[in-house]
Order: sequence, then structure tokens, then C-alpha cells
Amino acid sequence: MSPLFMRYQFDDIITISHNQSIPNDDFSVHIHDTYEIYYFLSGDVTYLIEGSAYQLHPHDLLLINSGELHRPMFNSNTPYQRIVIHFRPEYISPFQTKEYNLLYCFERRKLGQHNLLPGSDVQKSSIPDLFTKICKVSSSQTPESDLLVKTYFVQLLIELNKTFSKQKTAEIPAAYDDKIVSVLHYLNENLTENISLDELEKHFFINKYYLCHLFKKNTGITIGDYIAHKRILKAQELLTLKMPLSEVAHLIGYEDYSTFYRTFKRILGISPKEYLSI
Repeated sequence: MSPLFMRYQFDDIITISHNQSIPNDDFSVHIHDTYEIYYFLSGDVTYLIEGSAYQLHPHDLLLINSGELHRPMFNSNTPYQRIVIHFRPEYISPFQTKEYNLLYCFERRKLGQHNLLPGSDVQKSSIPDLFTKICKVSSSQTPESDLLVKTYFVQLLIELNKTFSKQKTAEIPAAYDDKIVSVLHYLNENLTENISLDELEKHFFINKYYLCHLFKKNTGITIGDYIAHKRILKAQELLTLKMPLSEVAHLIGYEDYSTFYRTFKRILGISPKEYLSI
């Protein structure tokens, strides 16, 4: 099957991608400073999000908050098709009100919990139709395209909130390990501390080597890399405040700038100074 790719971007505030491809090893663990709506269409995929594993079926939809580490795991070479929307909250800020939070389905969740909206519920809503309209309009180049995309997108968020509200109190449709969930919460609450494997072993009463194995199995990443990704995400946030680079490094838990520099460049592909110039 020939690859299909569609991408629409507006001022780095919203990106819409419609991809069809054969799975490969390029889908590594990643994290965004944006919100993500992931609409699964076909493939054989288990999606890992912060320690939870979601076995996906056609029309399943994932809600991924900024800061949630995630990656797809491919169980076979079945052609993989999905629509992904990344957006920043400022894209819909004119439509936010005190009475109604358009980001409710993203913000009223714990890490790695209730990410999935089942395809059976998605298909009963107007969500598929709104995705079709967004993709169709975003690929056109008419004067009204941007306005129509925003209009449909706000409607999409409202439908997602409605569907999410029905699912929120239901049993979590994911496989997860209670111990790893506890470790993840502990790491997120202590990101700036120098957390050692020995400390985790004592705190959670589990052999540190087995913990490393269990953590990698459930998250797709090592404990050290998890901490690094979360710290760099926080660094991105602090850098927008125009703070000195050395101060940012210290605030997120690095004792020296050189370690912060190397970690930042490894994860984002650019140096902190280059990031500031974007």
C-alpha cells in the first residue's frame, strides 16, 4: 500500500497529520509540550503512555496531555494509519470560558490514566465526521480554510469532552502495573532530586535490577531516560521565561551546566541556546 501523508500547520500552534505507513523502528519514546489527539484507524498497535498499555482497535482515540511520555509498540507489520493533531492551548483560548473548559478531557486525568476513548463510543459521536471535515478543509487553500479548521476543531473538543465524561468513571481500559504507576508518580514529584536506584529499591521494596526491567517493559524507556525527558520538558517551559541557562539547569536538578547541555541536545537535537533562538 502506498504511503499517504497529509500535514497542515498554522503558526506552530496546531499541526494536523494523516499518515499511513509500514511500522518501523523510528517511533521512539517521545514527549511534547503540546496537547495531542491521536485517532487510530488501522494497524496492530499497543500504545504505551506513562506506564499504561492500550491495545488499539480501529476508531480508538487517545488523549495525550503535554508532559505524558508515550510511544507506539508494533505487534506486526500490518499497515499503520492514524490521524494526529498537536495543538497549543492558545489556539483555542478565544473560545475558553469560565463556564466551559475545552481542555477538560486532557486536564482532568492522572498521568497515563483514562487516555483512551473506545472506538465503539467514538463512532456513536460526530467525532469521525469532524476529523473528515478537518482533514478535507486543512488540505485546501481557500481564504476561509483557517477559520473553518478552527471552527471544526472547537466542535471536536466539545465532542471529546462529552465522550470522555461518559468514560471517566468506567474501568480503565488499559493494562498497567500498580508498582510502576507508583514509581512514575514518585519520579514526577521528585524530578529535581538526585534519585538513585538504591533509593527506589528501599522506597518501593523491590530489587533495583528487577525494577529497571519492569520499568522498561511498561514504559518503553529506562528510569534515567524518563527523568531526563521530564527534566528537559520542564527546562523548555523555564526557557520561555528568559531565565539564565545556568539557573534553568540548576532548577531542574542538574549540578553542572555541561550535563544539562548534553542531555538537552540529546533529547531535542539542538542546544539550549539554539532552542532560545527558535
